[in-house]
Amino acid sequence: MNIWEHGTPKKIMEGVIAWENCINVPDGVIDIMNSEVDTWKNQMTLEKAGKENRLQGLYGNGPIRFNPEEHFHRKESIAFFNHIRKNTLDKAAQYVQMYPDADEEIEWMETWQYITYTPPKNMTFHSDNHGPRNKATGKPFLTPGLRRFTALTYLNDDFKGGSLMYRYFDIPPYKAPAGTTLIQPSNYMWSHGTTPLLNGRKAAFLVAFNGYYNVEDEYLYQTDAEVLRARELR
Repeated sequence: MNIWEHGTPKKIMEGVIAWENCINVPDGVIDIMNSEVDTWKNQMTLEKAGKENRLQGLYGNGPIRFNPEEHFHRKESIAFFNHIRKNTLDKAAQYVQMYPDADEEIEWMETWQYITYTPPKNMTFHSDNHGPRNKATGKPFLTPGLRRFTALTYLNDDFKGGSLMYRYFDIPPYKAPAGTTLIQPSNYMWSHGTTPLLNGRKAAFLVAFNGYYNVEDEYLYQTDAEVLRARELR
């Protein structure tokens, strides 16, 4: 039985589309998923966090970025995550019908992220496809630069603050109702952040839809070609 629906797209601004209340979040599932995140966090050493690029969320500002594909073990977490994936693909299919040029550009999906944070952490302004350099190799990480659009599913709204805002567009901050999927372009024009989170614990799923890649660029995704090909959308 699906716990999500096709929904009705709502234009927040050009390029930013939300499907409000499109997924029913079962009672207790956020607590179960957060408990898995907290167990993982408590086992994460500083050295290991650095190797897995988790330092920002664990030891600085910004959310914890947790890999649900590898680290969810509870059946409730896995079952809900499977619904999230199906729902997101449905919304992405609707999005590229609205913006056909995007359909020509996307080729594969990145690793999923489950993101969660509590006060005083928040998201400062950033774009999703900025391309920082790998300190170990001196080469830029290609993956962010290949991002074309990003899909977020907001799981809860029982907190104060934490609304989405944009650097270059004069629109009011947007606080998504629980169970909302939002898709937006990943480039610098849609640089975004959040208003300060004042209380509660915010939780969401995130995945990026990306353009062309070459499996021979090993540092592109830091995984093998077989896994990359499994993420192809065509």
